[in-house]
Amino acid sequence: MAINAGIDPELMHRVAVMAAGGLDTLPHSGAVITLLAICGLTHKQSYLNVAMVTMAIPLVAVITVITLGTMFGSF
Repeated sequence: MAINAGIDPELMHRVAVMAAGGLDTLPHSGAVITLLAICGLTHKQSYLNVAMVTMAIPLVAVITVITLGTMFGSF
């Protein structure tokens, strides 16, 4: 389907994998619960930090990869 749409399959794979990484952000994710338990924090205390690391930074990275991939092709 990517080829029919004129999208490089390698680039589409990279973007899909990076975008799916944001699913770890859910508050009931085992990784988030374990991290908070080890650090002794609550969701309320750490939500901004977790959101920046798991949502904001990956979003910027995905947008960057889409932009560079569109300009230069798969890299």
